[in-house]
Amino acid sequence: MSFEGAIRELNKLKRSGVMRDYALIGAVAAAAYIEPMFTEDADAVVLVDSDDEYREVFRRVGEAAQSMRGMHYVFDDVPVQLLPTTTLPLYRDTFDKARNKRIGNIRVKVATPEHLLIMCLEAFRPKDRVRIPLLLAVSDAATIESLLEEFDHDQGTLAERLSSLRSRGV
Repeated sequence: MSFEGAIRELNKLKRSGVMRDYALIGAVAAAAYIEPMFTEDADAVVLVDSDDEYREVFRRVGEAAQSMRGMHYVFDDVPVQLLPTTTLPLYRDTFDKARNKRIGNIRVKVATPEHLLIMCLEAFRPKDRVRIPLLLAVSDAATIESLLEEFDHDQGTLAERLSSLRSRGV
């Protein structure tokens, strides 16, 4: 199992035109900014602009994958969850503002630490609560505030979660 191998396979799909582009999110993307944490899968947002494009891209990705494991495509024995940019405005913004970084020896587009932080605040699982302080240390406070204003539509839940972690000394 190799995350680099899975990223190489995703890059091949991009070069061959199966998908226009993608950006890593989740723990593998966070490893571009903070100390890597254990994860069994890779996550990415895939650039699509319509439901028809989504269906076609994901059909072709499925054909190219080694196999399927639940909702994950398997590349180089790594489960990879692909999320279309049409699903949430946050996913499209994450893709649009992603940066080119190195994961191992491969250059790949990854979400900004601020976008990763917002996604961690949304999921708010125990592993996300561990990752948030690490991402805060490498994030721009003004960008976080801007993202909260734009994407915290659930009556300030994300801001409250961040505030609760900060009040605990994070």
